[in-house]
Amino acid sequence: VETTLDTSLPWLDGGPRAAHPPRDMGFLLDATPLEWDESLEVIRYVREHGIAQFIHLYNRIKDIEGDRLLWGDEVEYAIFKLDAERGTVKLSLRGAEILAGLQEGERSVPVGQQCNWVPEWGSWMVEGTPGMPYSGYATDLLLVEKNMRTRRARLLAALAEDEICPTLPCFPLMGVGTFTDPPARPTPGLSDSLFVPDEIINPAPRFAALVKNIKRRRGSKVDIRVPRYRDEKTPDAARPVGCPPPATLEEALEMDEVYMDAMAFGMGCCCLQVTFQARDLSESRHLYDQLAVLGPIMLALTAATPIARGVLLDTDVRWDIIAQSVDDRTPAERGVAAGGGEGGGGHAAMAGHGTKRLHKSRYETISTYICNTVIGQDGQDSSTRAALKDLGRNDLEVPMDEEAYRTLTQAGVDEVLAQHIAHLFVRDPLVIYRERVELDDERETDHFENIQSTNWQTVRWKPPPAKSDSHIGWRTEFRSMEVQLTDFENAAFTVFVVLVSRVILYFNLNFYMPISCVDCNMRRAAERDAVTQGKFCFRQSPISGASSGSHARRPPSSPTKREADLAEAVRAAASSCCGSTAGVEDLSLFEIMAGKGSFKGLVPLILTYLDLIKTDTTTLATINKYLDFVVARASGELLTPAQWMRRFVLSHPDYRHDSLVSERIAADLLAKCHRIGAGLERCPDLHGDFVVPPVLAKDAYAVNMTSGEAPGARISSSTDGLMAMHQIRLQLQTRRRRLLADATEHRARLEAAQEELRNVETQLAVLAAR
Repeated sequence: VETTLDTSLPWLDGGPRAAHPPRDMGFLLDATPLEWDESLEVIRYVREHGIAQFIHLYNRIKDIEGDRLLWGDEVEYAIFKLDAERGTVKLSLRGAEILAGLQEGERSVPVGQQCNWVPEWGSWMVEGTPGMPYSGYATDLLLVEKNMRTRRARLLAALAEDEICPTLPCFPLMGVGTFTDPPARPTPGLSDSLFVPDEIINPAPRFAALVKNIKRRRGSKVDIRVPRYRDEKTPDAARPVGCPPPATLEEALEMDEVYMDAMAFGMGCCCLQVTFQARDLSESRHLYDQLAVLGPIMLALTAATPIARGVLLDTDVRWDIIAQSVDDRTPAERGVAAGGGEGGGGHAAMAGHGTKRLHKSRYETISTYICNTVIGQDGQDSSTRAALKDLGRNDLEVPMDEEAYRTLTQAGVDEVLAQHIAHLFVRDPLVIYRERVELDDERETDHFENIQSTNWQTVRWKPPPAKSDSHIGWRTEFRSMEVQLTDFENAAFTVFVVLVSRVILYFNLNFYMPISCVDCNMRRAAERDAVTQGKFCFRQSPISGASSGSHARRPPSSPTKREADLAEAVRAAASSCCGSTAGVEDLSLFEIMAGKGSFKGLVPLILTYLDLIKTDTTTLATINKYLDFVVARASGELLTPAQWMRRFVLSHPDYRHDSLVSERIAADLLAKCHRIGAGLERCPDLHGDFVVPPVLAKDAYAVNMTSGEAPGARISSSTDGLMAMHQIRLQLQTRRRRLLADATEHRARLEAAQEELRNVETQLAVLAAR
């Protein structure tokens, strides 16, 4: 999740699905976080015991198999206070109050109709998920949009009259003037930000500790820089790209880049995520690898972040902002200074002593594939970490904790998975609770999850929890997508990702390309208008061979077939350059969706799969609508939210063509986004002919069809008025049907008369010609 919590989807994250999650979910404990200096005394202990906990867990549950598909989505919401008349919009810091009301409301909701609500990083945010996981039946795909609409309705019902909750990733005015309600100003404290006050941080102790400890470990505030969109009147900057961090607000505003200096700018972003329960360990690893390749593709398709800190950006997505906002690497780890000493250098207790070169933030793309086979099945063509590197998959340097790697492999964890876990453990735990240091490693996994859950990558591989009231299997989480303005869009992309995951397994697809190409795609996905102007590395022949279906294992390869597979993989990895890797071509998003040459496209593969499993007509009708929308977005027929928001700003009468987004523009933009998201205003540029029905607060909760105790007492003048209104409606509907029938009959008579007239005129013309 964009937050530091892993509380979403409790049915998949260590607890039973309930309307009110337990207090220890995702480490949101009633416990005391250690100060950073105190953490340094136990940080090595936590890392070592995190590895021990994983080994005990892995050996206990590695042979779980036969689990059925369960899955769910997560949507993050932001709440704003809007004064449309005055043209002002602020963050409404009522997240905790609204969350409590939402959780209380779920207590009276019948089982099967519940939603789940959990805290988020910001005090203006909440996160909502389905109350129960969806199953593997195709008909469950029809429940996604309905449940998302229910969540939006319940959130609307919890808002004050002057509050709105448009679903978009980034508040455009974060860090601009006084942008919170109640008002708060930046002061020295947790963030030490030039722009944002600490009041916007969720009051739970974990969140404040994260802010402090990232800053302490790094040795300075975070340093976020994003290129500015340059318009015709954008002033020349006094401080060029790459200049030292500013010491004052005035210096920050003189920078060429859009500069931000606090975790809030990243962890205050909202997103859309999907988690799957896999059949077994092998399937979860295979899904992780293949979905990792699709991460940049879906990021570009859902682009929705063209504004930050009141400035138009020359990028369209949130990802780089978040990556920089939680970058806790020391200067030595970032490669900008030698380690050692106070102020961001190394420390003997830190992972890698705080001096080991780390090329990525802890919020980034993956650095290594984790499936230890050539074509995706454990037990077949088993490969070592070195062999996969030779095949050109893991072609980047993968920093890892060597001691952890040795411990893992000696305990029986295969080399490829051991590399992945040891790579996660080059990071330090960011929040350690005083009461949860010494644990039973055979029964607890807090230390493992502490590091695992704060490695925020485009996909996340999730082992079953150590303790749960119900069985939970191996899971894979897809994390790159930006939240969209409407539930229709969010449902369309959720359903698309779910179906892609099924197609990957059913046809045993192989999207592998060098990790460097995946990183290249991620950079391309961030570019302005990447959805229509960008090209993305993609494998042209992802189908490895005939598939026998998702529930059947492929038979072991003969030596000849094995050699052929290896040869093909080696050829495909002939070069780590995206532009010249054999078998990998640069394709547009439309070509990836609809196909090009021998590659038939993801959408035709999905439709073929749905035909083969004999999906019912009603479900197909809705899925076709979603897929048509995805293709229309990929082709450029429909705008991304980022494109649409940018055009809205550029065409606003208050815009001065100087790249700056005023509060009036932001207020008008968010008000419009809210109306579009609630289905109260159509937006053909975003949705074309696709219909987004209204979402109303009055529809938030199901009503009980009570018989009442004293029905006679309910007959009143207002009741009489309602009955009279409905009586008139019935009469009007009856009259309408009669008039429509009469009109149809008259049209038929008119058409018959016109046809007869044409015949007469034809005959007259023939006679006149004689």
